[in-house]
Amino acid sequence: MHQSPALFCSRHETRRRTWLTLARGVGGLSAVWLAVTAGRAEEVAATRSLATASLEELMNVRVTTVSREESTVGQSPAAVFVITQEMIHRSGAREIPEVLRMVPGLDVARIDGNKWAVSSRGFNDRYFGAMLVQIDGRTLYNLVTSGVYWDTVGYPLDDIERIEVIRGPGATVWGANAVNGIINIITKPSKDTLGGHLSGGGGNVERGFADFRFGGKIGDHVTYRVYGMWGDHARQFSLAGNTNDQWPEYRAGLRLDWQPNEHDKITLDGGYFHSTAGRRDERPMTAPPFVFDNVEDEVTTGSDVLVRWTHAIDKDSNWSLQLYWDRVYHVFTQDITRWVIDTYDADFQHQFKLWDRNKIVWGLGYRLADTDFNQSGRDHGFIFNFRPQHRAVNVYSAFLQDEIAVIENRLYLTLGSKVEHNDFTGFEVQPTGRLLWTPTKRQSAWLAVSRAVRTPNLGDHDVGFTLRPFTTGVPAFAHLTGNPNFSAEDVVAYELGYRAQATDKLSVDVATFYNVYDNLTVTVAGPASMPPPILVPLPRENRMSGETYGVELAATWKPVNWWRLYGSYSLLKMNLHADEELTPGTQRGGEAAEGRSPQQQVYLQSSLDLPHDVQFDLMGRYVDRLRGFNASGAPGVANGINAYFSLDARLAWKPTKNVELAIVGQNLLDEHHPEFGTNALVRAPLAELRRGIYGKVTVTW
Repeated sequence: MHQSPALFCSRHETRRRTWLTLARGVGGLSAVWLAVTAGRAEEVAATRSLATASLEELMNVRVTTVSREESTVGQSPAAVFVITQEMIHRSGAREIPEVLRMVPGLDVARIDGNKWAVSSRGFNDRYFGAMLVQIDGRTLYNLVTSGVYWDTVGYPLDDIERIEVIRGPGATVWGANAVNGIINIITKPSKDTLGGHLSGGGGNVERGFADFRFGGKIGDHVTYRVYGMWGDHARQFSLAGNTNDQWPEYRAGLRLDWQPNEHDKITLDGGYFHSTAGRRDERPMTAPPFVFDNVEDEVTTGSDVLVRWTHAIDKDSNWSLQLYWDRVYHVFTQDITRWVIDTYDADFQHQFKLWDRNKIVWGLGYRLADTDFNQSGRDHGFIFNFRPQHRAVNVYSAFLQDEIAVIENRLYLTLGSKVEHNDFTGFEVQPTGRLLWTPTKRQSAWLAVSRAVRTPNLGDHDVGFTLRPFTTGVPAFAHLTGNPNFSAEDVVAYELGYRAQATDKLSVDVATFYNVYDNLTVTVAGPASMPPPILVPLPRENRMSGETYGVELAATWKPVNWWRLYGSYSLLKMNLHADEELTPGTQRGGEAAEGRSPQQQVYLQSSLDLPHDVQFDLMGRYVDRLRGFNASGAPGVANGINAYFSLDARLAWKPTKNVELAIVGQNLLDEHHPEFGTNALVRAPLAELRRGIYGKVTVTW
C-alpha cells in the first residue's frame, strides 16, 4: 500500500495540473457567462435561491442550537455555521455526511461505501467520537462506542429545513458528549411540505435511489406528512480486492403538527429504517490458522417516536416538553454479536425574561438506555462478549443559563452550567461563559470559555473484544477489555471569533480556539494470559493529555446578484502527551491520534443562477495528508493517506415550475482515492472512493 516518492510526486503533480486546468476553465466559463448575461439579469429565475439571497439574509438565518433559544448567526457567541435547505439542495450530496463537508473546521472522511468519520477540531474516529449529533431533538448517540453510525442516520434531504453545526463545546445546555461540537439536523414543519414530492435517479456509484413525500391537512389545525426513501450504494474500490462495502437502505416516517390555539404547538414524529452495511475484515478463531477473512453484513433496524409540546406564555416566555423512545437493533450476520438498545428520554425547558436585562433558560432531563447484548455465538464469546450482557444506564440532568444585556443592543454576557449524573462517573459539571459584542448591526465579536466531558460508554466499561492474531498462524491475540475505573475525558476550551458583513457583497467569519484536554484515552497492554490461546489484554485508561489550537475562516462573496462564491480554510494543530511511564510503543500508539485529522482543509464553491432556470455549482476541496493509522508498523497496512484534491459538480434545469432535472459528478479528479485509513489490528481493506456520476429527476405537485 505504500507508494514510492516518485510515484507520489507524479500523481500529486498530475492532480495539481488537473486542478489548475479545471480552475482556469471554470474561470473562463464564468467570464463568458458574465459577458453574455450582464444585460439579461431579468431572464434569471425569479425564485429566491442561494445565489440571489442577500448576504444580510444569510447572516440572519435563525439558530437555536447555541443556547436553546432562537437567535441568528450574527448574534451567536459561538462558532456556528448553518446549512440551509438551498445549500443542501445545491450541494449534490445524497447523504447527510456529504452535506457537512462545506462546514469550516469540520473533518468529514468517508471510510468506505457505508462508513464515515466526522469530527470537529481533531480526534476524528468512526467509533470514539466527541460530536453530539441530533435530529429534531433526538440524540443519535451510540452508547456502545460514543460515535455515530452514519449509515443509520438519514432523512429525505429536501425535507430538512437546516443543519446547525457548532464547533466547540455545547455541553452547558446539551450535556455530555457535546465536546468538540454539535450537529443539529432540523426538519421542516409539516405545514411547509404540503402536496407531493417524488424524486429518483441513479448512476454508477449511487446505483439507484428514490424519495417520496406527501403532505396534507386534517381540518384547520393539523398538518401531516408521510415519507419513504430507498437507496442502493455500490461498492468502492480497493487494491486489496473486494471491499464488500455495498449498502442498501430504506426508511419511512410520519410527522403530525397540531396547533390547537395561538399559544400551543404539538408535534408527533415517528420513523423506521433498515440498513444493510457490508463489511470485510479479519477476525480471530480458536483453531489454526487462527484468523479468517470475515465477509458479512451489519444489519441495523431502528424505530423512534417523538412527542413535543411547546407553550408560549407571552412574547418573552415559553416552555417545552419533549419525550421520545428510540430502538436500535444491530446484528452481525456472521454471528459475531447482536445488540438491542432502547432509549427513553424526557426533556423540559423553560425560557423567560427576568427584569429588563436577563433572559433565563433552564431545564431538566432524564434518559434511560436499556441495553441487551449477545456474545459471539460462533465461538461462545471468544470474539465478542459483554459483562454484564444486560444493563440499564441512567442519566439525570439540569441546566441553567442567563443571558445578560450588559449594554442593550451592544454587549451581552452569557453564563450557565449543566449538571449531570451518570451511572459511570457520577456527577459532572459543565459550565460556560460567553461574551458577545455587536458594535454595529453588521458585525459582532465574541469570546467563550467552556468545559465539557465525554462520559464513558459501554465499550469503555464492559466490552470483551478479541482482535486478529498479532502474527498469522500464531495463537496470540489482542483482547480489548472493559475498565470499570475509566473516567470521563474532559476539555476546557477557549474561543475567540469575529464575523461581519464587510460590504453588501462580502461577508467574513473567523473563529480561533485553544483547547486543553485531560484524561484522554490510551490503550495499555497488560500481562498476557497463558496457556494458549494467548490473550494480551488492552484496557482503555485515562493516561494522556493534550492541547489543540487553530483557526477557521469562511467568506462569502457575491460579485453579481446571481453568482455566489463561498470559501473556507481551516488550520488545526494537535499536541498530545501520553503518560511518560508508559512504554514507548504505547506512547506512540496514543499520540498517533495527532495525525488522523488533517492540519489544513480548503473548501470552495461557486453557485451560478443562469438564464432559463439553469443552476451550475462547482465544489472543490483540498484535504491535507493523514498519518498514524499503523503506528506499530504492522506489515501490509498503510500508515498514512496522501493529501488530495476533490471536485464535485452539479448542473440542474427546471423546464417547468414543478420539474427539475439534474446531473451530478462526484470525485471528478481521480478514478478513486482514499480519505481515511484502516486499523492495523482489524485489517479491513483500504477503500478508495470512486468517481461517480448520477442523474436525478424531481417532480412536485
